[in-house]
Amino acid sequence: MTIIKFPSRKNEPAFLNDIKKDGYHIYSLKNAKTPGYYPPELPKYPGVNIKDLKIDDVITIRVFFGIGTGKNMRIDGGHIDVKIEHIDDGEIFAVVMTKLPKGFSLETGSSIEIYEEEMLYKAEVTEH
Repeated sequence: MTIIKFPSRKNEPAFLNDIKKDGYHIYSLKNAKTPGYYPPELPKYPGVNIKDLKIDDVITIRVFFGIGTGKNMRIDGGHIDVKIEHIDDGEIFAVVMTKLPKGFSLETGSSIEIYEEEMLYKAEVTEH
């Protein structure tokens, strides 16, 4: 997990409002094009085209979570896998498959809405 600390309100990341409101923020390829929106050390992601998705596909997203409160709050982030459960006219809903630590605002089995610009990778399923 990536840990992001911010020493003052002036240096708070732009996505902190999402974390304060929802407890998490999903990384967006669209927002990543805005200089300074995310930490510069994050990699470039290929993204996934919604036309290439079907129900039960597994995709990877990156999520940032607020840990702690007030001045002691920090942001942890990492990749999680979600399974597509619904696609309809550009709306995508998925179920969190990754087991997350207690106290995080998402947990295994949570259903979330995601957008095309938030999908980083599609899992390649191989037969054994």
